[in-house]
Amino acid sequence: MQPVSHTLINSVRAPVDRVFALLTDPQRIAQWLPGCDSVQSQGPLKKGARFTARFGARQTEFEIVDFTPPTTFGWVERGQRKGWKTFFRLDAGAGATAITIRDVWTPRSLAGWLRGRFLEKRRVQSQLKAILENLGKILAS
Repeated sequence: MQPVSHTLINSVRAPVDRVFALLTDPQRIAQWLPGCDSVQSQGPLKKGARFTARFGARQTEFEIVDFTPPTTFGWVERGQRKGWKTFFRLDAGAGATAITIRDVWTPRSLAGWLRGRFLEKRRVQSQLKAILENLGKILAS
């Protein structure tokens, strides 16, 4: 089955190191990840590390699968949305950082692929947009 992916790109007026630090600080993830109430981690994030996030009554585990300071960060979900991968790429520019967020999911069936490709697209895009907006607000303050 072909993966379904969604990508969104935007820039924030902040240095790449500051953006990467915000993205990878477990104590700050709930500030920018929509719907996230809290995050628990055994320590600093690095490749192979896991953290748990609470979204209301739902709890999800994430495993860090990409961690290259200060340019890339990514995780795979191990909970209800098992197999969903989210990747962040940061590109430094003149006084700003371009943030590329890519969400990738490999469905297990044709019906799942159709749902993910067409019905879920608007929800995923709005989630990615909310992440970028939240990051921008935090970094502007």
